[in-house]
Amino acid sequence: MNNLKILLYGDQNLNIMDGSAIWLTSLANILTYDRSVDLSILLKSPIKRKHVITNIQNIEDIEFINPFKRESKIMFKNSNRMQPEEASKLIEKLDQENDYDLIITRGKILTNHCLNRDFSKKLIPYITDFSYDDKSKDIKLFKKIYKKCPKIFVQTEEMKNMLSTKFGISKDIFITLPPTVNDSNKSPYFGYEDFSIVYTGKFAEDWEIISMYDSFIEAKKQVDTLTLNIAGDKFQGGLIEQKDEIIDKFENTKGINWVGAVSRSESLKLIKSSDLGFAYRSKKVDNNNSVELSTKFLEYGIQGKPVVVRKIKQYVNLLGDDYPFYCNNYNELVEKIVLAFSDQELYKKGAIACYNASKKYQFSIVSKCILDQLKKLKPAKKKTILFAGHDFKFIYWYIDYCEKLEGIKVLVDKWSGHNSHDYHRSLNLLKQADIIFCEWGLGNAEFYSNNKLKGQSLFIRVHRQELNSNYLDNVNYTNVNKVIAISAHIFEEFNRIKKIPREKMIIIPNMVDVDRFKLPKKQNSEYHLGILGILPKLKRLDRALSILEKLCEEDDKYKLYIKGKLPDELPWINNRPEELSYYRQVFERIEKSPWKNNIVFDPHGDDVADWFSNINYILSTSEIESFHLAPMEGMASGAIPVVFNWPGAETLYPKENIVNGVNEAVQVILNHNRKNISLSVKYQGIVNKFGKETVKKQLNSLML
Repeated sequence: MNNLKILLYGDQNLNIMDGSAIWLTSLANILTYDRSVDLSILLKSPIKRKHVITNIQNIEDIEFINPFKRESKIMFKNSNRMQPEEASKLIEKLDQENDYDLIITRGKILTNHCLNRDFSKKLIPYITDFSYDDKSKDIKLFKKIYKKCPKIFVQTEEMKNMLSTKFGISKDIFITLPPTVNDSNKSPYFGYEDFSIVYTGKFAEDWEIISMYDSFIEAKKQVDTLTLNIAGDKFQGGLIEQKDEIIDKFENTKGINWVGAVSRSESLKLIKSSDLGFAYRSKKVDNNNSVELSTKFLEYGIQGKPVVVRKIKQYVNLLGDDYPFYCNNYNELVEKIVLAFSDQELYKKGAIACYNASKKYQFSIVSKCILDQLKKLKPAKKKTILFAGHDFKFIYWYIDYCEKLEGIKVLVDKWSGHNSHDYHRSLNLLKQADIIFCEWGLGNAEFYSNNKLKGQSLFIRVHRQELNSNYLDNVNYTNVNKVIAISAHIFEEFNRIKKIPREKMIIIPNMVDVDRFKLPKKQNSEYHLGILGILPKLKRLDRALSILEKLCEEDDKYKLYIKGKLPDELPWINNRPEELSYYRQVFERIEKSPWKNNIVFDPHGDDVADWFSNINYILSTSEIESFHLAPMEGMASGAIPVVFNWPGAETLYPKENIVNGVNEAVQVILNHNRKNISLSVKYQGIVNKFGKETVKKQLNSLML
């Protein structure tokens, strides 16, 4: 398919709401923003709580791969989560099966394992837990990354600049993947209403959770209506030992509203209903060398909330030097919380500054930028066209042509019947296709229209037989690009009977291989009639016999050449008593006739062009046809068509060659002057409209 195929794996548990899980869901939203990416997400752990993945907007378009359902549990040391090395092995296996364009990962240990795999050439890692100290082992790992990987995700421009300078490498290898916030369609209200602080995220020492609690208690002494809203339930590091104590404080301290783990949408609602964001972190995390930006700061800011933060270079670049709510120690933290709820003008100034700083991180802006860069990495691949159907006799030539084209890969899904096929094989072929061509609108059209993937094109070519089946009634035409009708009459019939929307239809005729039939006529062929294909009975062989009978009354030099399979060669005839009875009578008539020696039976075969060199009149005696290739091929050979007036015949064949009965057919033949070459020239002009080059251009223009 033309879509970019990406596998995403973050070494994060999506059952826990923290920054890394939010990162993964945000990236999923970015990658599926304009539906130009086919995204698969490999899970580290089975999904047990859905409050995190509900943040994914186009979740129905994403394939989630649960390794514990897909693989034997023997493969994993822990039945609840994959280890980095296990994940790298499974990613390699998935890539061998699906041939992804890009593989995106997050996690230092995971990436180290991935670099030793074959897919490293398409790997784009995102790593935040790096140490860039000159003595760190991470330096060696990073050098390995930028030598092997086509691109590297970094969170900020500061990180890009730092890494480029430190390693003396081009900035072009980096793609900035900042945290994102929902688009703000209108400016929020820049004022406080509830005297509330808000914090959403994990509970870790460097995130100053203890200081948050203590500063709230201290500030509340001066702002007695002050409240603290908290969302999250993940404890990390040293705070794990204090978990019970902290929970007790959250649950039993007046003014604290702790909602626990909630979805991102609920978290954003909590922020919207609050007044002041808390993003004050330790010097270890936030300092003048910091190159990572707090997602929480942006989430608070885009909703028009001022935020308490340390005064570091990164925030000064975003907010300016005079931002009123910088705080570099605990005492300043308490002071700035009190100030925010004491001075409305300063509150408004801070809120506007945070809002403006967050706007460039809006989802739509970041998504377009990221996708534009990733699409440039899509390797040049052959376009894959899948032909599906039970009978390719009218389209085999185009399949052969496509197989010879540079840049085109051809797949064939040969069905064993109108609705019989290998389901799993068809699904596998479907996943590989950019273009699907259903020859005949039968079970194949129903299957592919209801299973087509986004980014694929689907075309269905109909003849006539489909009008007598119900398969097209179950086709999902929303997923169909065009239904190809082989004649104007067929176009109208399928629109009238099957209610296929006219705007979904196009006329492209069957192909006539004109050059193949340009052979000189054999001697004494001027009295030779031909009929190509006499099954089933609607082909009306009896009419051809009546024409021969009347012609022999005029001149016994006339002969009828019958080419094709006979009733005893097709087993299905035995299941149709009416057909059997008809052919029994026809062949009895031949045996009893005085002109039986004027009939020649030629076997079915691919020597049709040579057969036509011995035919001067080609008969189409059918009751009904969709196109009837035989008389058109006959015209290409220079034979005279005699076509009974089946519905639509007038849209394809010359009016003077269309007859309403046996007597008219006989007159056309008797009146024909073999010396009048102008008729053959006229026929060539008609058949050239259906020539290989003409039809090929029409199909190419439509599909390739």
